[in-house]
Amino acid sequence: MARTANFSWDTLGPFIVWQFLIPYAASWLQTILYSIFIRAGEPKPMPGSPRFMKHRRQILIATYLAYFAFTIYEVDFNLQKSSNAYNDLGVPIDVTENTLNSRFRRLALKYHPDKVAPKNRDRANEFMSHLTAAKDVILDPAKRWAYDRFGPDGLRACAKCVTIKEYTDSALVVAMGTYGALLLFLIGANALGFLKDGAYWRYLAILAVAAYDFRTAMRPDHPLFITKWLNPLMTGLKLRPAYLPFQVTIIVKKASISAAQFLGLLVPLYRDDPQKSAKVTDDSEESRHKQLDRLDAVVQAGNQDVTRILELESTIFKENERAKGALREAMKTYMVQNVIHQEPEVRNAIGQRIGRRRAGAPHGAQGTK
Repeated sequence: MARTANFSWDTLGPFIVWQFLIPYAASWLQTILYSIFIRAGEPKPMPGSPRFMKHRRQILIATYLAYFAFTIYEVDFNLQKSSNAYNDLGVPIDVTENTLNSRFRRLALKYHPDKVAPKNRDRANEFMSHLTAAKDVILDPAKRWAYDRFGPDGLRACAKCVTIKEYTDSALVVAMGTYGALLLFLIGANALGFLKDGAYWRYLAILAVAAYDFRTAMRPDHPLFITKWLNPLMTGLKLRPAYLPFQVTIIVKKASISAAQFLGLLVPLYRDDPQKSAKVTDDSEESRHKQLDRLDAVVQAGNQDVTRILELESTIFKENERAKGALREAMKTYMVQNVIHQEPEVRNAIGQRIGRRRAGAPHGAQGTK
């Protein structure tokens, strides 16, 4: 029951973080950054304005990347804390039989129940049983094959397996069932109109991880990038013990799931970019309403900027209302003609209006037909 609860939380927790907590945290962070970097008296970007949406997109991407890096660190940290046959015995992953037996004898002399106080003998018995089981796994060629590639769960899932082929066949059946179910779920969800954003990346992630998983299970050697690059780097810098293939598989699966979620959330951020001009051929009712909303946000932001600038510039005419009024009108006319008319949304709307005029119509002609 506890294992089911942990699995549910491991699946549901990251989904809640990606979908809900990060957008909320990004909004909160954007408010804090505006209060820090925008000086008093300066206008803050209005919600919905192009500048506001650009900042929000940048903050969201930075937050998503930070959480992605944290998820990889978290799964690697948990792997280091969890029990490992090689680490428990204090031997490298390429240990030979003679070296392992010599190491086990030294551990037995140190932790044998007869060598400890009577009150600690029960714990010593359990620990020695654990070390003996770990030694037996490493000394058995078939179990060592399965342990390196599938981890302790792979051994428990095929408790009756004896040969390398039996372990491999069992792992392949489980993998095909898992990846097949995931593909069917995604295909069904896409057919019903769900999870379409980033669908390509989800399929690519599943296929890439499946290919790596099958390669690890069916080849006699460990993946080349582990033996040639990753493990020498980790052990050379003394960052952590060498990785076993099953540990890398766990990290790759977690990274692919997180990357697919990240890319699925990233696609709408750029698809709904308010600074991107709408296509002239897209003349649907929905497109018009969206463009009007964006234009309204631009106009409101422009009006606020104009009003604030007018108040600042007319301060010296505080006692002369007539001169103040004339200055305000002149500046407002200048701002509208030279600033607002240069906004991409405004220019795009004007361009669409001109483009819909009938071809070859004489200057001053009315209508578009």
